Amino acid sequence: MKEETPRKRHRKVRVPSGGPRARQHFGECPGAPFGTTWTDRIECFHAGAHRQLESGIHGKMRAGAFSIVVSGQYKDDKDEGDTILYTGSGGCKRSDGTREQTCHQTWSDTGNEALRKSSETGKPVRVIRGYELESEFAPWEGFRYDGLYVCKDAWKEKNRDGHYFICRYRMERVPGQPPLRRRSTVVGLYKPIPGFEDVQPLAPGPAPVNGRQRFRDRLKALLDNDQRIHGPCKELRR
Repeated sequence: MKEETPRKRHRKVRVPSGGPRARQHFGECPGAPFGTTWTDRIECFHAGAHRQLESGIHGKMRAGAFSIVVSGQYKDDKDEGDTILYTGSGGCKRSDGTREQTCHQTWSDTGNEALRKSSETGKPVRVIRGYELESEFAPWEGFRYDGLYVCKDAWKEKNRDGHYFICRYRMERVPGQPPLRRRSTVVGLYKPIPGFEDVQPLAPGPAPVNGRQRFRDRLKALLDNDQRIHGPCKELRR
C-alpha cells in the first residue's frame, strides 16, 4: 500500500486577542494615558490604542478615524509637534521591502476615507508616534501615545517626487494637553520641560536599532547559549 505523503499545514496568521477590545471609540483609551509607550505595534494593539497591526489609520468610513500611527512610513509626512501633515494609506508594495510609492492613493481606502470623514466631524483622533519617525518629537524606542489631534483638512496632491497622488491631512493637536517630549541631541535622552519632569523623565536608553539588527542580536544570543550548553561546534574549534 502506497504511503500517503503528509500534507503541509500552513499556519494561519491570527489577529491577537485579549486585553481591552478597541470598542472603536473616539478620544482617550482607558488604561493608556498620555505618554504611554509600547515596545511594538502588537502591544499597542492589545492596549486598544490602535487596533491595526499594519495600517496607520484605524477607523470607519462613515464614522471617522479613531487613531493614527505616525511612524515615518511615508517620506511626505511632516511632523511639527502640534501640527502634523499626515500621508494616507496605500500606494506602496508591501512585498518588495521598500516604502516607495508605486501607485496612487484613493479615498476608497477605508482608512483614508475614515480620516477624511474626521475632517468633517471634528472628532478627536488618537496619535501614536513611532521610533522610526524622523522627527524630534518621536520616541527613541517603541511607540508612544502623544494625545488627541483633530483633522482640520483633507485633500489630494502629488507626492514629493511628483509621480503619484497621495491623500493628505492636516492634524492639529487639541489644546490643554501636557507638552510633547523632544529628543535631545544625546541618544536616549529627552529635553527637560520645566514643571513636567514627572511626565518627561530624562531616562537614558540604548541607541535605537532596526529590525534586522534585532534579528542579528537574537541569533547571536541563541548561538552563545547553545555553545554554553553543548560546547563549540567543530567548525568553531578549528
